[in-house]
Amino acid sequence: MEEKEVVADITATCKKRDSLDGCWILDRSRGCPSMRPYLETMGVDELAIQANEKGDAEHDTYNTITSLDGSGTEQQNKKVIIVKRSRVNNDLTVELELEKEFVQKLAPGDREKKTLATGLASIVDEKKLVQEETGGTSLLQELTITNVVTGDSHTTLRYFVPYTDTPPHLVDNADQDMPDASK
Repeated sequence: MEEKEVVADITATCKKRDSLDGCWILDRSRGCPSMRPYLETMGVDELAIQANEKGDAEHDTYNTITSLDGSGTEQQNKKVIIVKRSRVNNDLTVELELEKEFVQKLAPGDREKKTLATGLASIVDEKKLVQEETGGTSLLQELTITNVVTGDSHTTLRYFVPYTDTPPHLVDNADQDMPDASK
């Protein structure tokens, strides 16, 4: 899989932030940007994993985080909205209250999806602000999945860096493919 040249440029121009608020783009040069181990733990078919990897190689992954109070500080019971944009998640929007379990009903059968458990897997998705020695800021995603049937577990570390252009979900892409940071 060929690495995009723009990834090095993104890391080199990393901006400093004091909160999680803003748009973040996946830094493929650090951590484990591949979702393969995560998908394998879930028992996803190899062909579907390969399709996911192809999509990830062709499209950037973004998280846009907005604190509803606008402060971005990590206070208990504060609400945030996260818009996820990737080849798999096209503007998936989640509104969460920090320190509180999020439950939603999914079809078929109105089964419950919780922030910590879905179907056959227990999922913990932590996002932390990291102040780099270089003076820049990263968002560290620690994604842990445990298959409750097999007992298999995997933790994926993914780093995101500030993305300073207009967040992709705010750009009208009706006639275009998803934005690519190399353009």
